[in-house]
Amino acid sequence: MLNSLNHFKIRYSLDSSLTQTYKKLMLISMKICLLMTTVVPPLYGQDFNTLLNELSEADQLESEMADSKKEKDVVPPPPSSTEIASPPEDDLFATEKNIVTNGITLQGLDKQTARVFIIDALVGQTIEFGTLKIVVKHCEKTPLEDRHESMAFIIISEEKAKSAPHKLFSGWMFSSSPALSFLDHPLYDIWIKDCKNLD
Repeated sequence: MLNSLNHFKIRYSLDSSLTQTYKKLMLISMKICLLMTTVVPPLYGQDFNTLLNELSEADQLESEMADSKKEKDVVPPPPSSTEIASPPEDDLFATEKNIVTNGITLQGLDKQTARVFIIDALVGQTIEFGTLKIVVKHCEKTPLEDRHESMAFIIISEEKAKSAPHKLFSGWMFSSSPALSFLDHPLYDIWIKDCKNLD
């Protein structure tokens, strides 16, 4: 019991001394604030009119710059119909036309033997690959080296011994995406490799 009383007395005396110290510090800080506000004039109060003049001059200069920019940005008259029809010759971003070639390189796969054949042929020539007859009607490629794409319109038919030719495929094939348009045959696969000019 005595220990708890002693403990309470010590704690009360510490609390009261801390409270008095806190009050003294608060009083000193209030005196310093009062002294600062009365002795040191605020910065904006000294040259408030000059600051207003500087701001108005800056606003005026900014509006003058905006007006001069508007004068420079005069919209040119719309181009005539002849200018629209013919693209400018020195335009760096003008689209280039595809290169039409007279030949093609095809790859053929014989699924029975698992052999791959490279076939070079002229456009319009009939190519025989196993029981297939392949005719390339048109072949062209993009002029861009970084995005190489060859495309060809191909007609593929199959001719068996005792039956008339049966058309299996007629359409465009693309070298970059062979799965987009392909020949569906149990024995053979044909896909385009490149369009090129043959001598």
